[in-house]
Amino acid sequence: MADNIKGSETEQNLLKVFAIESQLRNKFDFYARIAEIEGFDYIKKFFDKTSLSQREHAKLWHKWLNFGKAEHTADVLEDVVKGKYSGLGKYYDMCAQKAQEEGFQHIADLFRHISEVEKSNQAMFKKLLASVKDDHIQPDKDGNYRWECSVCGAYFDQKEIPDHCPLCLNEDIFFFKRPFDETGEN
Repeated sequence: MADNIKGSETEQNLLKVFAIESQLRNKFDFYARIAEIEGFDYIKKFFDKTSLSQREHAKLWHKWLNFGKAEHTADVLEDVVKGKYSGLGKYYDMCAQKAQEEGFQHIADLFRHISEVEKSNQAMFKKLLASVKDDHIQPDKDGNYRWECSVCGAYFDQKEIPDHCPLCLNEDIFFFKRPFDETGEN
């Protein structure tokens, strides 16, 4: 049995079924919402159940594409920053240009808007990667680190990573560990 699938037809098949399972998961999530709005709770539940199955299938194929190795946050961030996602904003720009040429102005505007979102996300992924790799940030004399809220950008100092932002009160967010200025002052 071969250990390395790189370059094989099996690898191509894994890539295809990974994409299919991922797309189906999203479709089933959308369809579940339609069924819920129309009052078909039992159909919504089946779409939800099936969507979770599609995610697990995609996860299985993703694992095989990564040789069964457990991934680490720095690795997956590196993949996002340097992989296909890194060009998604530019791809949306090309799609916008084509839609405009073909007379679909509203779709072109949507593509441009999503392009800006994707570019912003890409910049955030780069910041996140830098924060994971940046292990030289030292606490202040009291043992506090400077934390930046990823939503509102507020800075505040404490020892442990916060569970919410004291300014915007958002809980479902992440924080960047930031260096103090040269003097260690705020």
